Amino acid sequence: MALNMNTNLIITTLVTILISHLPSSSTVDPERPTKSVIDIICSQTVNFNECESIVTSQLDSSHTDIETITKVTTKRALTYAMETVSHIQDYLLPNTTDSRDKAVFSACKIAYNAVVSRLQSAYASMYERDYVAMKAQQKQALRYIEVCVKRTNFFRRTPFVAANYYARLMAMTASISGQILCSSYNRDPC
Repeated sequence: MALNMNTNLIITTLVTILISHLPSSSTVDPERPTKSVIDIICSQTVNFNECESIVTSQLDSSHTDIETITKVTTKRALTYAMETVSHIQDYLLPNTTDSRDKAVFSACKIAYNAVVSRLQSAYASMYERDYVAMKAQQKQALRYIEVCVKRTNFFRRTPFVAANYYARLMAMTASISGQILCSSYNRDPC
């Protein structure tokens, strides 16, 4: 009975995560210069196609600059991180019976609260045009996400594996676009 409840929880959670991460129907077809920038960014991530799909789904215009791409990717990374914290807190921790999963989820909840804080700071710094601070906050967010990556056994499929994947993908995308933005506005290294 407990195994069946755990299996149902995992299936329900995975379906929820996958549906919430589907690109919206407002995907634009970026113009060549915008597409080139997106290609440069996404080629440095763990999944080019997913990155490209998510980034283009967030754009309002077919012609977009690196500042806008950085804003939408940072905002999307923040949204995924907040959804991940909520998911851990509201569904995974209360419903897991496996002590190993509970320990991972607890550690990741703490780490993802820090990720949310860092991405909020990065987003605020971006609006202040303090791209060096923005980049530093994005790097810290990625380090906190790595806490979960290192603690998660990807050979044991838990609902957290998918949630962590999307948050990590978008945080990395935001960091790469942030690096390009920072480098284009600052003489000092970012």
